[in-house]
Amino acid sequence: CVLPLDEGHCQRYTLRWYYNQRATECRPFVYSGCRGNPHRFDSK
Repeated sequence: CVLPLDEGHCQRYTLRWYYNQRATECRPFVYSGCRGNPHRFDSK
């Protein structure tokens, strides 16, 4: 959970979650469907 948010580089958009360390909470983001990093989760 310490990796920065990375939306990826494709166009198969889906809702994913990441942990925001500053806010100390999970937050949603739009993942592009490929690449990025493992700091993404299917649910909160």
